Amino acid sequence: MKVLWFCFTPSLSESYINNKPTGGGWIKSLEKSVQSKVDLSVVFYFEKKMEPFTLGQSKYYPVIRFINGEWSKMGRRIFNTLEPDEDIEEFVKIINEVKPDVIHVHGTEFSFGLIQKFTNIPTVVSLQGIVTVYKYKYFSKVTFFDILRNAKLKNLLFFRTAINTFFRFAKVRKREMDIFNHTKNLIGRTAWDRRVSRVLAPQARYFHNDEILRDSFYTSEWKYVSDTQLNLMTINGPDIYKGMETLIYCAYLLDLNNINFKWGVAGLSKTDEIVTIAAKSTGKPLSDNIVFLGKLDEATLVDALLKANIYVATSHIENSPNSLCEALLLGMPCIATSAGGTSSLVNDGKDGILIQDGDPYSMAGTIIELNENIELAIDLGKNARIRGLVRHNIETITTYLLAIYNTVANN
Repeated sequence: MKVLWFCFTPSLSESYINNKPTGGGWIKSLEKSVQSKVDLSVVFYFEKKMEPFTLGQSKYYPVIRFINGEWSKMGRRIFNTLEPDEDIEEFVKIINEVKPDVIHVHGTEFSFGLIQKFTNIPTVVSLQGIVTVYKYKYFSKVTFFDILRNAKLKNLLFFRTAINTFFRFAKVRKREMDIFNHTKNLIGRTAWDRRVSRVLAPQARYFHNDEILRDSFYTSEWKYVSDTQLNLMTINGPDIYKGMETLIYCAYLLDLNNINFKWGVAGLSKTDEIVTIAAKSTGKPLSDNIVFLGKLDEATLVDALLKANIYVATSHIENSPNSLCEALLLGMPCIATSAGGTSSLVNDGKDGILIQDGDPYSMAGTIIELNENIELAIDLGKNARIRGLVRHNIETITTYLLAIYNTVANN
């Protein structure tokens, strides 16, 4: 079977095109698993013009996303420019060259899904984040005015704030709705994305299939280590809806209760603007016990997680965050906000604990509770790993995906 992927990353060709080693990712893990079972071609956006090439068992088609140059970048930021319509013409040319039996579009966030308007080849779209809902939940705790008051002047002048991201989301949402209107087949992972897609794409068939995670998280396993200090871990990004302000407020409450802790935050630096905005929005001091670790490679991240006592997921909206999935797969005791699809990942009280989104008091109380009940924490972690190994089973996911391709192709 010939399968054509559209995805935002270069997948397994990343190291080749960047001429340097790179880390893993769920797209890479999925390609590694399926490329020997189908004739796979991958279309992706790249920063410069590059001819198609074959690497290993897959063929790759880079498509340049935007014209480079500072003035061009500035214009895109000012006007929240989306990818040009000419890209669709390029996508159609590639489709006509490859002549796939099935097209698989990864995500609704980019223009790839619009190809369904211009081809009759059976197409299935994987749900990643759903921008329509993300936009709705964007200012969940940190307000528009919090950003306006506390953003760096340079970022305001150069249109680089979270406000600009929000306006871009508004444009992406319109395009996403166009994609949903033309989608006949969807792949999702959570009750949340299934229910949302019933509203946004009621005509589409919904298939369930989970994600393959990075190799290290299958082979490593968390074990409880006694320590006089409570070590917490969170993986977060610069997005305003990731709940950084809840984490900061929660840390303040732990300090008030004289808890001896360190809270590692991977993915952010202390100087990142979102940290300043989130801290000032709470009106509380930024705890010295929060340690911002910046971006970590896979091995360093796994090591940091294995040394922690509890993983805490803070977002206001997610589908199935890989960071939480990876912590659960390691067998860590996890606390997660009940936001979007997280309730499909965590059975509350059995393999993790769910708390109210945006509630630092419940978050702090749950952290204290697990710190005082080590047996419960260990049991949650063990159950999380058992369930995670089933949910992210590589053979099962690959078999299901191939079955979905066959069903879609033979419709």
